[in-house]
Amino acid sequence: MPASAAVADGHYQASNETTEGGNWTAPGPFGIDELRTGGKQISSGGSQGPPESTRMLPTGGVVLKYLPLNPAQSSYQPLGRNQALKTDYLLAYTSAFGESVGDYEFVVVFWQERSTEVNGTQQTYAANQTVQRIGFEADNGYSASKLQLQSHFDKQWQATAWLEKDGERVEGARWRFAHQTNPLTASPAYPTNSKGDLWRWGTLNLIIPAICGIMFSGASAKHVLSRTIVGTLKGVSYWAGVVVVLIGIAAILGTWQTSIILANAPIAVGILIGLLALPVMLSIRDSDLSKAGFFQRKLRQGAISPSGEETVGTRRVPNKIKSVYRHGEQLYAPVSGLRPMLARYWADPARIPTEDWKSYDSGEGDLDQLFEIDPESEKVVRHKPARLKFAPSLTKEVADEDLTDPPEADGIAALPAAISATVSNWVTRRNWRFIGIALGGGAAVYLSTVATLGSSIIGLGLATLPALIEGHEARDGTLEVDWGPSHWNDVQAQVQTERHEYEERQTFDQVLEAVTELEWSEHEKGQQIVDRVRTEIQKALDDEHGGNSPSTNLSPSSPQQGVDADD
Repeated sequence: MPASAAVADGHYQASNETTEGGNWTAPGPFGIDELRTGGKQISSGGSQGPPESTRMLPTGGVVLKYLPLNPAQSSYQPLGRNQALKTDYLLAYTSAFGESVGDYEFVVVFWQERSTEVNGTQQTYAANQTVQRIGFEADNGYSASKLQLQSHFDKQWQATAWLEKDGERVEGARWRFAHQTNPLTASPAYPTNSKGDLWRWGTLNLIIPAICGIMFSGASAKHVLSRTIVGTLKGVSYWAGVVVVLIGIAAILGTWQTSIILANAPIAVGILIGLLALPVMLSIRDSDLSKAGFFQRKLRQGAISPSGEETVGTRRVPNKIKSVYRHGEQLYAPVSGLRPMLARYWADPARIPTEDWKSYDSGEGDLDQLFEIDPESEKVVRHKPARLKFAPSLTKEVADEDLTDPPEADGIAALPAAISATVSNWVTRRNWRFIGIALGGGAAVYLSTVATLGSSIIGLGLATLPALIEGHEARDGTLEVDWGPSHWNDVQAQVQTERHEYEERQTFDQVLEAVTELEWSEHEKGQQIVDRVRTEIQKALDDEHGGNSPSTNLSPSSPQQGVDADD
């Protein structure tokens, strides 16, 4: 096919034609056999000779090179045979002398291989052909010209290129490669002429916005914690995993939108990097919770008081252990997680003012605080954390007096009034606040995103945020307990005092009993000695007077009887 058949920037999608004789003509100005043919390779490349993308000119040569995707590499590499090119930029290095000096056109045909069945035969052809012409000048001696190709973000295209001079093809100056634009290469910094260019662009568009975003994240984390009291109660590792997942999802869904963002608002990437520091700031500034035990003393019958009387006793049972956080004059019982944290931001968290505490004591072991609950309370603790509930509604409750009463009359004459009342009540029952924010806010977000970033897909995603935010309802948390009676601690102190006194009295009684037993034992021993002495005296008297004398009772417990004596 002669070169004159190619036109600049044209799309060829002519339908397949079948002649009367059954001959089939493929669409497009170029046949697939011609487009599959590459140029004449003059070298195998490498260190043994010129690069393989080198082509000869009548008096000179030309080499095509490309810039790799590695942002740290600023040197161009030779284009390989049938290489999949991921950038839109090529560099044509020329060495021209004599008749080879002058203006050239770099002609590129982009096409896709397709197959169709014609009269029972499978035919392969080059479909969707697009021709691009790029003019450049080869100076005398050595020179380099930058060639910018059309972008192809959706899929990979086949490309066949050649050189033309004065409307005629340069023999042998022909290349074959594949082309698919990587979005990152559409950055204004690509291609870079030096690493300094790359650092300058990265500083202005990534580093500075990222630093500003980190500073904003730090201030935002302080503000958020002032309202939520504590963060998500998750560690840095948790947030690191979340950030990795979010970045992965964003990379998958927004692959073909990255170039649009970098081209229109590259600082958005730097701001996003800074905003990712917000969860890290929240986790670093998060607080540790303590353990509090809420105890309820169960009453039991049949207990014995210190005085020995039957009474009512108590038995302390550990009923509830809560993770709490004391901040200022409030005791909070937060729940871990992102949604509970957001709920605490919009609603009042579950808390108990310290001034309401009636029975409090320091804890033991793993418990930091102890609270006594009324023994007659049905529940030890009633805890309902602040929460978010997604409950979007297109309707709302309306009082009957705010509705229009239907007409009392019947018949066709009353039909307009009945229709008017029905329409009025239907309009009154609509939740226009939610509808307005969801539709109006969504449209505003979509239009502003498209105007700023030029991406309709990102705009549609962000347009759902107003409906999601307005559809959520933040509900206050509650933390309630029935404290023990106001004199509960005094009663406990009295019981402890009586118990101590009881133990002391019990000890005294035991000592008194021991002393008494000791005294009676010694008394009995003395009485036995006295009885023995009296017995010995009586025996001596009997021996002295000879014979039995009237018995003399010397017992001190009976009256002493006199003895008749004649002397």
